[in-house]
Amino acid sequence: MRLLIIGSGAIGTTLAEAIQDMDEFDIFYITDKNEERAKKIAARCKKAKFISPTDESIKAHLKNVDLVVEAASQEAVEHYVPIVLGMGVDVLVMSVGAFADDDTRERCFNVAKRKGGRLFVPSGAICGTDGLHSASADVIDSVELTSTKGPKSFHDNEYLLSKGVDVNTLKKKTVIFEGPAREAVQHFPKNVNVSATISLIGIGLDKTKVKLVCDPVSDCNTHRLEVRGEFGHIVCETDNLPFPSNPATSYLAALSAIAAIRRIAGNVWIGI
Repeated sequence: MRLLIIGSGAIGTTLAEAIQDMDEFDIFYITDKNEERAKKIAARCKKAKFISPTDESIKAHLKNVDLVVEAASQEAVEHYVPIVLGMGVDVLVMSVGAFADDDTRERCFNVAKRKGGRLFVPSGAICGTDGLHSASADVIDSVELTSTKGPKSFHDNEYLLSKGVDVNTLKKKTVIFEGPAREAVQHFPKNVNVSATISLIGIGLDKTKVKLVCDPVSDCNTHRLEVRGEFGHIVCETDNLPFPSNPATSYLAALSAIAAIRRIAGNVWIGI
């Protein structure tokens, strides 16, 4: 199999190193607007080849690619995912917050249905999505997500600054946002992937309740998912260690992508 990684940040780098050791892939490509960083990754991984981030270059290589992994940004999802799916190639999306935009979501989902390319979204930085997905087969009464992170994750957030909140001066756990997932996605674009994922699986962006908490002494990104419905009651809490280079991103998010790639390549899915 052959794979293309779009993005060379914390997750893209981790994926490249993992794919280097997977027997299923004989070669993989990596691209990024930050060409120098992507080239350094390609130089370290024997199976990797850097390609230019231009549309022409990517389209040319898609003819020889079995799977594309987006690990760049919401903007990359909006631009590249329709192109990839339109060529009938499978794509795994990490920046799932892009699908909080109704137009982007409908466009990508519709192209996937028409053109045959499959769209995968891994569980990311939260556990319990399997149970939520199963529960969605019947009536779900409520979905509540509480995410607790350290100040670095919310540093320079425009919404908080407009409210006069300086997270670096907080002395105790403080609720900095509480409302529907759609608003959380709008106000905290760098912290939206978990909110978007559970909203898409469950009862939608407007009905899913989100609470964001800043903890000045926290070393973890903690997500507490609570679901009630006809099936019963789910409570699932995940304590994630963040990437040192990107405190807003949890290491588990990268691991979920690695696990998903292995399942896709092996054609065996257990626990779906």
